[in-house]
Amino acid sequence: MTKNPTWKFWLIPVLIVLILAIYPQLNLWLAKGSAWHGAYAVSNYDEPAYSAYVNSLINGRPRKNDPFIGTDDSPEYPQSESFYSIQFIPPYAIALPARMFGWSASTAFIILNFLIAVFSALAIFALLREITKDDLLSSVGVLTVLCLGTALAFQGALQRFVTGTNLSEFFPFLRRYQPGFAFPIFFVFCLLVWKMLAAETNRKAIFYTIASGVTLVVLIFSYFYLWTAAVAWLGCLIFLWLVFRREERTKTFLKAVGVGLFGLGALIPYFTMLSNRAANTDDAQLLTFTRMPNLFAPPEILGLLVAAAVFYSAWRGTFKLASPEILITLSIALTPFLVLNQQTITGRSLQPVHYEIFIANYLSLIALVLFIWLVLRFYEGKEIAPKLRRAVFYLGVFAVVWGIVESTTATNRSAGYESLRDEIIPALIYLHQEEAGEKAIEGKQKYPTVFSQNLMVAEFIPTMTSYRPLWNPHSNSAGGINLAENKELFYLYLYYSGFDERDLAKALDERVFEVLAALFGAERALPALASESKPITRQEAQAEIKNYLEFIKNFNREKAAAPILSFVIVPTKAEPNYRNLDLWYERDEGQVFGLFKVYKVKLKS
Repeated sequence: MTKNPTWKFWLIPVLIVLILAIYPQLNLWLAKGSAWHGAYAVSNYDEPAYSAYVNSLINGRPRKNDPFIGTDDSPEYPQSESFYSIQFIPPYAIALPARMFGWSASTAFIILNFLIAVFSALAIFALLREITKDDLLSSVGVLTVLCLGTALAFQGALQRFVTGTNLSEFFPFLRRYQPGFAFPIFFVFCLLVWKMLAAETNRKAIFYTIASGVTLVVLIFSYFYLWTAAVAWLGCLIFLWLVFRREERTKTFLKAVGVGLFGLGALIPYFTMLSNRAANTDDAQLLTFTRMPNLFAPPEILGLLVAAAVFYSAWRGTFKLASPEILITLSIALTPFLVLNQQTITGRSLQPVHYEIFIANYLSLIALVLFIWLVLRFYEGKEIAPKLRRAVFYLGVFAVVWGIVESTTATNRSAGYESLRDEIIPALIYLHQEEAGEKAIEGKQKYPTVFSQNLMVAEFIPTMTSYRPLWNPHSNSAGGINLAENKELFYLYLYYSGFDERDLAKALDERVFEVLAALFGAERALPALASESKPITRQEAQAEIKNYLEFIKNFNREKAAAPILSFVIVPTKAEPNYRNLDLWYERDEGQVFGLFKVYKVKLKS
């Protein structure tokens, strides 16, 4: 193998991953042509929430703000921390350049889509190439890891083909900005730790120790699931290194301490911020208390199989267990088991499915690729070697084909929604232009409230403006309101939408996620999000219908003014029933922006 990789071996997988990643955006551009208004293609349910927070920072709002409720940290009204404000490195790294160059949050997310794809492919290639020195294996490894990661987590096209539904579509590592921004940084951390342990001189060891420590700090303030996985992997690797490479124990220990000091230094302010989180943040983030093990997640099973194969091969004398390549393969293979079962020790579980779809699946596939390389290396020079390398090439072809299936399936399913979301933009640009005047009106709320029955519109309001939506599915995600207050806002949303008890009963019977999540919590609406979630009973559904009827019965002007509405956005061809809204608000004649109409409204005296 050459000392430096041939350009085609890293360029080809980068280009393939990039095309697959940006295909939804390309499809939107081609469909809209010159009529495109600037929307980014949303590939994950939570992306509008992250773009809303980025938009708030672009607009100069403080780190502790809630774009969904319209509150900012100030001496008069101090705000608690949220997972948006604690994990601040990605949003600021996106918002500051956007503010400098005059980009909108939507434009920044389009650019981010390109960057995540390119840097993720390069980071994984660099890690694999540094360990294996094998160009073909590293190239195929990038495609295998990134294109098959969704399927290994039993999500995306595979789960939809089998069950007809899924939790996550497309490529989870591309979700902007979590985990997308920090995803390649995770593998840069792995690369730096590897070079730290392999360093032959003290100077190099010190350099890579410091670089590893700084990278860990960045991960800590970037994404919970990535930094905890990084710590679990580092601990596993160091343990294996200390056990099987005894002659290096002192150096290994000192290097580990060096990285650990950086991590500890970051965790002190991290946990200080965490201790100042909103009281209801744990409920919103679905923190549960359990010690039940998780032993059947697909990434975990694959990782354990790879680890078992390595141990068996070492027992047979095929591999030397103490070799660095074997130890890093083992550590990566065992990490999914560690992160998915940490609750047996800590007693706390925080949406473990996020480990499955955002990091454990990719780690297991990297471990598999490294094991394949170990087998190739063992048979190198033997008659079977060319056939094995052809098989590796075919694995890469299969990964690309499946990647195409993932990308096109997700894009085709969401194409209509993406086009409709883009049609919202002119109305939101109008609201953005109205912001200065609205805030200057005496008696107005700091961030005027916009009501839209269409939840796609409501989700995108804080991404394009500083206004707050009356309610959207992420209204309580930043901790600004508790579950009871969120439910009250949801009732208000139903009321202004003209819903009666029959409409609510129908939505409950059809198990509409947004309705179930607002009334019973996301973990009960979608049990995959949390362990030990209880199914929603018919009696509970009937009780919520009664609660809503009681809300309607007791509705008054005080409730109509909490919050006061400033605008209403409706579809021009299917306007909602205004009977409840018109009891309390006066609407102007409205302005039409393509498929949507914007009304200015005023609370009646």
